[in-house]
Amino acid sequence: MIRAGILALLFIAPVAQAANGSWTSQSFGGTLTRGQQTLKSRPIQAASALPKGAVATRLSWKITPDGPTPVGFRIQICSGHRCVALPGLRGEITLPAGYPAAGPYRFEYLSVARGPLYPPLGVLSNQITVEYRVN
Repeated sequence: MIRAGILALLFIAPVAQAANGSWTSQSFGGTLTRGQQTLKSRPIQAASALPKGAVATRLSWKITPDGPTPVGFRIQICSGHRCVALPGLRGEITLPAGYPAAGPYRFEYLSVARGPLYPPLGVLSNQITVEYRVN
């Protein structure tokens, strides 16, 4: 009887723990030619389906521009109609509740400068890693 109880606990314990995972993907960004213009990247999402109940927890990103960024350059990561400001070209943040674990995500770039940007800013690549947990 005791032996059966111990065996049952061994099989139940792993199921009760939360699982963790992550995915990484990238896209190109495009070219920002004018100030006061918003450039949106192509959507980025997980390449395959995530486990049911996956909740996004952290986001790491790396943006590769083709040159220096203009004065007042701003970056945000968006999913649906929700956006979070990013403090630089690379980093890691804890995502607010409600961001989807599988995406899609897109970057939005803005320069607060007025008029044409010289030289134009090309965003060569956007890379993200989304960490998630499954309860």
